[in-house]
Amino acid sequence: MRALFVLRNFIQKFYKFIKPFKDERLNLFFLMSILLVLIYGYRILDLSYFKGNYWIEKVKNQFYGVIKLAPPRGSILDRNGTVLAVSEKVISFYIRPSEVKDWNLLKEIILRKDSVLNQYSAQKKIPFERLRELLSPFSEITEKDLESAYKKKFTVLKKNGRVIKIPFVWLKKRLPLSVEESARAVRVALRIYYTLSGENRFRKEYPDLLGFTTEYKRVYPYEIGSTVVGITSPFGEGLTGLERFLEKRNLITGKILELSGSKDARGRVYLGTDATVFITKEKGNNVELTIDGNLQYIVEKVISEYGEKWHPLFINAVLMDPNTGEILAAASWPFFNYEDPKKGGPLTPRYAVTPYEPGSVMKPLVLAAALNEGLITPNTIFYCPARYKVGDKVFKNEFHGRNVKLRAWEIIQYSDNVGIIQVAQLLGKEKLYKYYRAFGFGKKTGVELPGESPGILRNWKKWRDVDFATLAFGHNISVTTLQLAAAYSALVNGGIYYKPTFLKAVLDDKGRVIKEFKPVAERKVLSEKVSKEMRRVLTMVVEGGTGTATKFVNFYVGGKTGTALRYNPKIHGYDKTKINATFAGAFPMTNPKYVLVVSVVEPKVPKNMLWASKIAVPIFRDIAERVLLYERVAPDKKLYFIDNSGCIESKDINQNFVFKNGLQQKKK
Repeated sequence: MRALFVLRNFIQKFYKFIKPFKDERLNLFFLMSILLVLIYGYRILDLSYFKGNYWIEKVKNQFYGVIKLAPPRGSILDRNGTVLAVSEKVISFYIRPSEVKDWNLLKEIILRKDSVLNQYSAQKKIPFERLRELLSPFSEITEKDLESAYKKKFTVLKKNGRVIKIPFVWLKKRLPLSVEESARAVRVALRIYYTLSGENRFRKEYPDLLGFTTEYKRVYPYEIGSTVVGITSPFGEGLTGLERFLEKRNLITGKILELSGSKDARGRVYLGTDATVFITKEKGNNVELTIDGNLQYIVEKVISEYGEKWHPLFINAVLMDPNTGEILAAASWPFFNYEDPKKGGPLTPRYAVTPYEPGSVMKPLVLAAALNEGLITPNTIFYCPARYKVGDKVFKNEFHGRNVKLRAWEIIQYSDNVGIIQVAQLLGKEKLYKYYRAFGFGKKTGVELPGESPGILRNWKKWRDVDFATLAFGHNISVTTLQLAAAYSALVNGGIYYKPTFLKAVLDDKGRVIKEFKPVAERKVLSEKVSKEMRRVLTMVVEGGTGTATKFVNFYVGGKTGTALRYNPKIHGYDKTKINATFAGAFPMTNPKYVLVVSVVEPKVPKNMLWASKIAVPIFRDIAERVLLYERVAPDKKLYFIDNSGCIESKDINQNFVFKNGLQQKKK
């Protein structure tokens, strides 16, 4: 009861407070006054305290504006300074159709019609030919371009949910013209129009009925290395390859300038004295690659010839310096066509993003691991039966039903599956997995390309015995061509795994080095002794094994073939008519300067050609031959000299480099 009494007294007092007068009109006026004071008080507090900064910025935006100026991108150069990608200044013409009263007149002026030019020539006493010459920058503009632009009337831009009408449309974009010629042509065209039409340009809201802006167009002078260099969008943004990678890391783009100025009622920004900043804009830095443009051309030329001959899904080739990890050339056929993208292949660097089962090119890595662990020597003898059972699977050797004995190096020379399975079994699952990972499989190399694939290498704990056996000769594992090149580099360079790279240095406009990219030796995989032995083993493949088509007179070349059947989902199994053909090797082998890996996926050839020795090896040989010739490498197999009579003579050198104590000199 007491609570009700207290509440009743409070209500009475509050009622007397809000109605202090006997006259109801005075009470109403009093209440409205209090309400308005509270509303205005809150609003002032909100504007000055709670949202003060917001409204200050709002006012600034109404009176001040910013123009963002993006400088041109830097150039991409090969290791010799040859330009692979460069920004070229171009001209884009625009018109304002909504401001043009006599459209036919302006159209005839731009098209340089004789009737209009003769009329103006006679009136102003200017030679007709001179007028045509001054208006020559418009020669690329067609009547169709003009009609298309005129129909648009204006450009519609949607911004923050609002539709803004921009009173100009593009007439012709990105023409390779000079600024001076374009400016002169526009001035003359407008002078002719206003003279013959009689219109007053000063009464027009936009007197520049015709005008131009300067832009930058990315050009690729030699049209090589498309999957490495990449491409930019029409707006100058990197889309693929190094164009994208370098842009994301601000290595190729200059500093964007923000120039502030006052705005007029229409929102146009006036820079005033700040306009002088334009001449100080910073161009993006140039980037020098490890790619050699001439070697890149050689690689692309060769694989395109074989691509058009065999029509595979694609051909990959990676040429690398094994002693630094620098990629000298990398290509994937069919190539992207810079001039006409619809006619060429994709920009996908398939050598880095498309893994595949490599086949027997993995065998030398298995042998090297066993040698490095001290389990065998190159001359360790293995008994290789014609049939060898692992689990529920029977594997056959390479000697057509004969039981044979092979030295360890002969297992690689003749590419014997039974022999390499036994080597892997000596090594064990865990150690084979460790070495495969050390050679870079199952993880990204870290090369400077977006979208690189790590390939597929399951953990050794998930391997069945049959899986373990097939892993020894390149099945149940997926690798990229680039991973193979990096692995073979470690195999022959003394056992050091170098991170593959495309970047050599960042340069300023004057060619001074701003940043240099040093070779990155990530880990030691093999001992130098084992690496040297493996160079001899790989050489035997070429001197008398599955890669004899790569044999040179003057050079020792080493490598390994790999032929793997491709899985066909339509038959739920491996298709004997579709293969991956690979040859991975190095040259000159006594002191390797180059590692080259060639992979051909699904060539369309007769059944008797479905072998890497007939598909990948010829490509490897053609590339290696041209590389050696271009680089003028000294032979390591023969020494040439001039005798006393002035004749050129030669003698064999490094004869002890090859093995000569094989148990199976002939395969049969």
